[in-house]
Amino acid sequence: MFTLDQCEKNSSVLHKKCQRNRNIHQGFSCISYVISFRLKIMFSKEITTILFIFAEILGVIALTFDKESPFRLPEGRTENQEIARAISTGRRPFRINNAGVPFRIDPNTGIITAARDFNFEVDTDRRYDITVSTDGLLDRDTNVFTVIIENVNEPPICEFDFQSKRANRTINENFPMYTSIYRVPARDVDGDDLMFAIQSQASAPTRNGLFFDVDKTIGFVFRSASEPLDFDAGYEEFRLLISATDPGGLSCEGGLVIYIRDLNDEPPVFVKIENDTIYVPENTLIGSVIEVFEATDRDAASTILYGFPGSSSLFNINPVTGALTFLQPLDYDNPDNHKAYSLVITATDGVHIAYYPIHVFIENVDEPPKCDPAFSTGTGITLTVPETFPMLTNLYTVLAEDLDEGDDVTYEVTHSSLRSDIFFSLNPDTGIISTTDKHLDYESDPKKFVISITVKNVKPNPMSCTGLITISLQNENDESPVYQNLPNKTIDIPENLPPGTVVLKLQATDRDVGDSVHYEFFTTYPGLFIDEDSGEIKIAYQLDYEDPHIVHEQRLIVHAFDNDRVHITAAELIVRLTDVNDNYPQCEGYPNMIQVPETTVINSTLLQIICVDKDLEEPNNILNYKMNPLDVFSVNKFTLIDNTIISGPKALDYDDMEFAGMQFRHILLIDVSDSGTPSLTSTVTVIVRVTRVNEFDPNPSLNVFEVFENSPVDSLVGTTEFTDIDWPFNNIKFTFAGGDYGNPPKFYIEPDTGIIKVREALDFEKKSKYSITVQAIDLNNDVEADPLKQRDNLALVIININNVNDEAPVCSPAYYEKIIYSTRKIPVLKLQCSDKDSPDDELNYAIVSENKANRFILQRDDDGPPSIYPVQNFQYNVFEGIQDPTVFQLLIEVTDERGGNKALQLSTTATVIIHVVPWTTTIPTTTLKPTTMQVTTAVLVRTSYFWHPDNWFPAVITITATLLLLSMYALAWGILKDVPKYSKFFPKCQNNQQPKPPNFPNKNLNTKSINKQDSTNNNSQSNENQNFLPQYPTAPEFFDGRAVDPVSGNHFLFNSTTGQAQWVN
Repeated sequence: MFTLDQCEKNSSVLHKKCQRNRNIHQGFSCISYVISFRLKIMFSKEITTILFIFAEILGVIALTFDKESPFRLPEGRTENQEIARAISTGRRPFRINNAGVPFRIDPNTGIITAARDFNFEVDTDRRYDITVSTDGLLDRDTNVFTVIIENVNEPPICEFDFQSKRANRTINENFPMYTSIYRVPARDVDGDDLMFAIQSQASAPTRNGLFFDVDKTIGFVFRSASEPLDFDAGYEEFRLLISATDPGGLSCEGGLVIYIRDLNDEPPVFVKIENDTIYVPENTLIGSVIEVFEATDRDAASTILYGFPGSSSLFNINPVTGALTFLQPLDYDNPDNHKAYSLVITATDGVHIAYYPIHVFIENVDEPPKCDPAFSTGTGITLTVPETFPMLTNLYTVLAEDLDEGDDVTYEVTHSSLRSDIFFSLNPDTGIISTTDKHLDYESDPKKFVISITVKNVKPNPMSCTGLITISLQNENDESPVYQNLPNKTIDIPENLPPGTVVLKLQATDRDVGDSVHYEFFTTYPGLFIDEDSGEIKIAYQLDYEDPHIVHEQRLIVHAFDNDRVHITAAELIVRLTDVNDNYPQCEGYPNMIQVPETTVINSTLLQIICVDKDLEEPNNILNYKMNPLDVFSVNKFTLIDNTIISGPKALDYDDMEFAGMQFRHILLIDVSDSGTPSLTSTVTVIVRVTRVNEFDPNPSLNVFEVFENSPVDSLVGTTEFTDIDWPFNNIKFTFAGGDYGNPPKFYIEPDTGIIKVREALDFEKKSKYSITVQAIDLNNDVEADPLKQRDNLALVIININNVNDEAPVCSPAYYEKIIYSTRKIPVLKLQCSDKDSPDDELNYAIVSENKANRFILQRDDDGPPSIYPVQNFQYNVFEGIQDPTVFQLLIEVTDERGGNKALQLSTTATVIIHVVPWTTTIPTTTLKPTTMQVTTAVLVRTSYFWHPDNWFPAVITITATLLLLSMYALAWGILKDVPKYSKFFPKCQNNQQPKPPNFPNKNLNTKSINKQDSTNNNSQSNENQNFLPQYPTAPEFFDGRAVDPVSGNHFLFNSTTGQAQWVN
């Protein structure tokens, strides 16, 4: 849809398109089509709209593109790329008709963009015909835009692992030459052949190894050097940088790591020992290492294992370390044993084996006495002896001998622990250990005795063996438990101890080491139990001093016993339960909620708080009341005396914005505390809900408004200001209560806002000031609505009408005629002009026509109208052909508001005809024949530049265009009236009947109809309405409200008191 301004702007364009399509659309006049825009003032907006409908019917507005079709689009990342823009004047929206094309169009701007990326090599479709259309009011315009996808040379693609230099291969160090190791994973999306080349290669840890090459056309990597890949020489890995290049010079690069796998190709080599011979003393212990063999292998990853070619019962070798040890004891003096041995040691890496023959010789050694291995090795002999073992009794005999023939041995204590010699003795000849005459006691004596005994052979240079005897005492249960901490006074137990709390921990000891003491009650005691192992007397459950079933004092009997209850010891305790302040004050009614009016008298009792404390003993049950600090709004509005809340010293107030945010309630927190130690406190919440009371009358403000006399109906005059400090604030209904508001009423007031608006046309010249009495009635200022409690007030509203320049100057008379002599120098005449809107001094006078040779001027003598003066002598009979006219027809323009806005000035004209009689000193020779002058009113002409055809042309064009447009509108109405999209331009025929205004709930409205005013139907409806319209013969119509009929949508005015209503024209 085009607006009227758009039609004007596009008129020249439409004219050109009309010329192009003249041969197609026969029977239509292009020139009338264009002129209809230039003469838009002569037609309504609806007719101009129809012109564009006609333009679309003619197909003048075409769909084009800003780029030529076909459009060649290179492949690649094209998603969201702008391809072209569809252009159509005034048509929206744009759309693509053929579904499935990978393009989209913006419905508003017409920009066509790609919906995805295109790949020339992958996509099968490389040409797309995009059908674009846009709808007008009556038809659809369609055009096709072609897009062709073009191929672009793209670089080769290398696989990610190869391109990121993470591709790798592992080969053996004896890998053959010219055998493929790896194929470069590169391809060309354009299908071109690639050329491969190694840009660089590096080896590690030995550098500068060049062993590999790549096939230039296939991309196989292979070993090209005849030099061996010897891992043991330091060639462990190679890093190759390889490129793949297409014929266009584009390439990609990647890296390949080749790891060399070490092979086992070197035999082990033994490290020789001196003379290949080992000498071993005969006293070498079994398992002692006599030699460690070592072999080396150049293969870095090889593992060498040691062994014998066969089996051996005398020797053993560790296969990993090569340590050689004995499996049997050596005895040089035994004739059955060999004095020398020949061995062969082998070393193998799993593939290769090496042999090393050696000789082992046994050497003779002088041997010491031989002790019992249980005695001489490790920790020796351990004996356990009960503490009741008898005195002077044999305990143990040390076993030892000397294998050398003829040697004797003796026994000697070389070291002993504390007090060992007091309780034990050793016989030096027999090696017998026995107890002495001292009694053994586990609880007082050492628990363990360690004795070191040495056995020597009797020689000048004796040899010996040594061993240990450990004697441990065994405890016997022979002691009773003994209490250590029995209290000598009564034990007080506070009632608030939680279950499991330890009241008393008993401690009893038993001198028998290893004997544990256990505890138990002789009988059951309510509220208490004892831990059998720790002796802790604990609270069994919550004790309550106020419970009548709980015993306040008890006598306890406790047993302490050892293992197996061999010995039992009894003890007696007295416990007493004491009162504790453990009960919080309890209050009724939580939370307490009361409702009071805002007018509650100060010092009125609002609430009495009732609380109790269950504690039995004073001062635990003596209560104190305290009010917590109040919020800022509640402070000083409540006072607590003992347990009573009273109002004051400050009065309650419902009417406050801050209080509204508090939901019109005060929250009081009362702390109720007992007098115990420590004091327990309960907090009581009291919610005081304040209800509203209508206390104040609406208070008027100064209401003086100004409005221009040319203000249209429904123009805002001003808002009546009343202040009602009752909540909700300023909830007021406004009505006119009297005063001077014109007849018929010039104004009406909106009852809910107090806005005064213009109802009838105003005229400053008739009346410049109105005084109206407005009544304000407050609403909903009580808890329950009660009309009897509503408060009201009156206010005087002054409305001053401001003058507007709407009256043109008037000259009386508008035509003057005067005869003067040519020698006259005094004023000819004085104009008589006035303006109802402007004083005389604001009128401007100017001679605008026929003042030939400027013979006359206008001159003011005061603030009144000017006079016409001649400025110089008239010229007559001077030279032939040079003389002034004898008749001057002056056209004088009178403009108001001198010096004001010229666009708002109004003007009129006055015509002055002056006959000048020449003054001569000679008597004329001929007699002048009197002539009759035809007097006409002069017209002020202002030049405007416009096309001015012959008079018949506009008439013919106008009639032709009107008939054509009416015919087109009738045709369009018949075609499109039922189409929803265009039905708003072609309303259906309806009965010519005004809808009735809504009914009002006022007391008189149900039986009265609303006065319906229709300037076109006054005569026809006067008889119809006279029977049921209310009559107001003495009072003018007065309306204080304006509303909208929900059925018809028409506006009407109403009187909220009488129910009278009237449609607004």
